[in-house]
Amino acid sequence: MPEPESKDELELYLRDGNITTIRSPVRLKIIRLLQKNGSATFPEIQEETGLSKSTVSVYLNSLVDGGIISRVSGEYDRRHKSYVLSAKYIGTLAPSTYSAAAWFRELIRNTYTNYDKISYKAMLPHIFRIALAESGISIDPVLRRGGIILGESIVPFIVAETVEDTVANISEFWKRYEFGDLSLKSREPFVLEVKNCYECMTLPKGIAGGCVISTGIFEAVFSALFQKPAAVREVSCLSLGDPSCCFEISCNGDVKA
Repeated sequence: MPEPESKDELELYLRDGNITTIRSPVRLKIIRLLQKNGSATFPEIQEETGLSKSTVSVYLNSLVDGGIISRVSGEYDRRHKSYVLSAKYIGTLAPSTYSAAAWFRELIRNTYTNYDKISYKAMLPHIFRIALAESGISIDPVLRRGGIILGESIVPFIVAETVEDTVANISEFWKRYEFGDLSLKSREPFVLEVKNCYECMTLPKGIAGGCVISTGIFEAVFSALFQKPAAVREVSCLSLGDPSCCFEISCNGDVKA
């Protein structure tokens, strides 16, 4: 069942070195259900899509054949089947009319004469991200995964016995590596604020995603601190015109310092 021609974005999924593109709203609805619940039975998927059994079977078979989802047998009854996501979401492709603002290109040019303040080495990640955006390519899931890898690597040095000490260690890490000025903005809800954020301060306004690497780092650090998955949501970002970047962190609904 090939994807129809459309100007909508394509989502990219990776499994065993193979990349599959998904645009179909029905396929995406099934994938969203599995992402949310971890697994789903045929009746649950049929209820979610509102389609007939035969139509749902066609979509499920195409996703299984494409390596996007897998059928699994029940633990106690092998006749009981459910579906799970078996591919990783890695990004999107979309028709793009985006072009980096003139001031950003001027900033790149001026970097040559302002090497004592900012270097091309520091600018390269931003330049690559802009080039991808101009091509209609988003790799935010990959960047977030990179943040998680970095966060997991520094956990032994960052995570302390208390939330306050952990935040202090994160703040020192951010300052040492010139990621920005990090502080605890709010306790309820639990929000970290980053001013002069390196990850997005030179991004042209309107680049979606913002600080996905930072989000991944915070996810890894606070999941390790609380010994259970932490959810991180960026609630404001310089790339959206906000004065600072703020991250709301929750763990089973609540995190209190």
